[in-house]
Amino acid sequence: MPPSTKLKKAPRNTARPPKPVKVAKRPKPVATKKRKKPPLKKVRAHKPVNRGKPVARGKPARKRPPAEPKAKLRPPSTKASAPARKPAPPPPLVVRDWRAALREEVETTGADFAAYLRGLGAIGWEYADTPELAGLEKWGTMLAQRDRSIGIAALVRVAQHGFRIAIAAGGIGLDGMGFHASEPSIDGAPVEKQIELAASWLDAPDAAHRAAVAAGNDPSRQRQMWDDDLRPSDDSAHWWYLDVGQCCGHAITRTAGDPRKDSYYDWPPETCVGRGLVV
Repeated sequence: MPPSTKLKKAPRNTARPPKPVKVAKRPKPVATKKRKKPPLKKVRAHKPVNRGKPVARGKPARKRPPAEPKAKLRPPSTKASAPARKPAPPPPLVVRDWRAALREEVETTGADFAAYLRGLGAIGWEYADTPELAGLEKWGTMLAQRDRSIGIAALVRVAQHGFRIAIAAGGIGLDGMGFHASEPSIDGAPVEKQIELAASWLDAPDAAHRAAVAAGNDPSRQRQMWDDDLRPSDDSAHWWYLDVGQCCGHAITRTAGDPRKDSYYDWPPETCVGRGLVV
């Protein structure tokens, strides 16, 4: 038998087993408060309306009014446009027969015109220094207030009649003094021309004749014949006629004024008539 052999013990493993590796734990998530979302607004769904069949539920749909038909656009015309129509001419001006109307006014005063004027017992302008002249001023003023054109007609007719008397009284001393229509005049038109322009306006009281009257007026005469340093004596009364044409013209062109003022530049038209008759 073979010699016994002792089994050798396996050497003891004295090495320590490796320590287990620690694995890092994942951090726990931090709890956060959830934000509340705002509630969504409810939107009503538009249900399609079946026009052919009645709606199953709810009230019947309202019928919409029919839409207005759109205006049809006309195609541009290829023809040449017609010329614009000219405005119709104004109707002819109906002119009153002022001569006949004035004659009627005088006839209503009676057979004795001077006695009628005295009977008015008027007290007016300081230069109407007789009962007849004071009555004449009042009669002319009232006539112009009632019918302005007839009042101006009375002034123009008296101016035409008295002009011949004034020229005869002044004689050759009035030549070149602004009386005759044929003479040049610096201060507006001559007296005779001013009276003629006023008479033409009576026959055709339109804008053109009124403009002609205004052009014949002297717009800036500083003094009148009744001023203290110009007033003529009784034997030279014809010089008053230098302002008669001015009274005629301003009775036509003036629209308002104050009778307390000193001249026709500030008087109303009826005052120009009444005091022009006195002049």
